[in-house]
Amino acid sequence: MAEFERRYFEDPHFPPGLKGGDEVAGYGYYPGYFPIVEAQLASLAEVSGARTLLDAGCGKGALAEYARRALHLKVAGTDRSVYALGHARRRAGGELSCRADVCRLPFRDDGFDLVWSNGVLQYLEAGAAEEALEELTRVARLAAFVSNIAAVERYSDWGKHDSLTRLYLTPGAWEGMARHACQKRGEACRPLALPYEGESAILLLKAMRPSQAARMVELSIERMRRLGAPARRPPRMERFLARCARES
Repeated sequence: MAEFERRYFEDPHFPPGLKGGDEVAGYGYYPGYFPIVEAQLASLAEVSGARTLLDAGCGKGALAEYARRALHLKVAGTDRSVYALGHARRRAGGELSCRADVCRLPFRDDGFDLVWSNGVLQYLEAGAAEEALEELTRVARLAAFVSNIAAVERYSDWGKHDSLTRLYLTPGAWEGMARHACQKRGEACRPLALPYEGESAILLLKAMRPSQAARMVELSIERMRRLGAPARRPPRMERFLARCARES
């Protein structure tokens, strides 16, 4: 297992590839992608007024460290990888990182203002992914942001070399799964598919309104442009904004 984890995080030739020295000090965040994630999280934190964050599947802790330093959030990180956590704990504030299963988080209900999970649930089977959505929602007080590999990547070069991903789902499919998970728990939560291109992202709203989700998306696209990330107005943006207006 230790060798598998090392190769997963460090070896650019190990599925799903694109790892190694071109990363931003943690798996999943490549130089062209990190500004996108940075913009999304910064905008969500601003709109929600959050003070605490759980990064569920924090890997080597790059995003958690950014959130502590730049957004002044109190951040806990979890990951199943002992290798990754060894790196995450050496970062500023990383002593709050712990090993945990995303399907069984060791935290109280509403324990964090925001919960963040990027590129984690895609590696689970559907039943386990739904359990994880239940848990992510349970420990979030305001909202949980969940993003996974886009459905279209199944047939891309990424998909051809990635033997680990189990779920290539559209944002709408993730929203449907999250809605079912919330109903099972009797959770007062409103899942909302987000219109970002190139990823399947949803926001599970608890104490946030759809109008705040709309503002978060608009702000994040503005920030992406300022940070130099490719950002154009998503084709589904107008439909998304109209839905948020109806449901607010």
